[in-house]
Amino acid sequence: MQTTFQRNDLAFSYIVKADLPDIVRMLAKESVCRLLSFGPNTEQDTRNYFEPLVESIGKSLEMNELPKEHVFTIRKENGEFLGQCGLLPIAFSPGNFLIGYTLDDTGWRQGYGEKSCRFLVEYAFNILRASRISGDCFSGNIGSRRVMEKCGFIAEGCQKRYWTKNGEVYDNLLFGLLNRENNEPDS
Repeated sequence: MQTTFQRNDLAFSYIVKADLPDIVRMLAKESVCRLLSFGPNTEQDTRNYFEPLVESIGKSLEMNELPKEHVFTIRKENGEFLGQCGLLPIAFSPGNFLIGYTLDDTGWRQGYGEKSCRFLVEYAFNILRASRISGDCFSGNIGSRRVMEKCGFIAEGCQKRYWTKNGEVYDNLLFGLLNRENNEPDS
């Protein structure tokens, strides 16, 4: 089963244990986590979240099966760590996945977010045969909102005063993208 996907100058690989030190460093940064619902994290918090994912994904891949969760490490061709991204299944909603991407601040404003989102959309619709991808972000996260919009996501709503982070309150912006090949026309 394929575990690494090359897209132009980026490699997207299913997460493995060796990726955790880079992810731990990234998610410990205030700059990276400022407009995320979590973090900055301690090393243990990050490991507690990602180690079960690494184990679950690894077991599925060893059995030559698609994992339930699809979490990828993003690296440049030279192996430099850029971040991580993923598609997580929405409970009780087969074919619906939540998209997520987190880039280290060293990779901001260079088009890597959009490339990562485009990879996930392609993977979700072509490999997973997803019918829908859902996304959300803090109202102040202009970069994430723009990435989703550039990749075809449609603004679907706003949950007012949803997130509180460092004493500030943010709305939660909701986005969706339908796989037109696997869906009935909109009602």
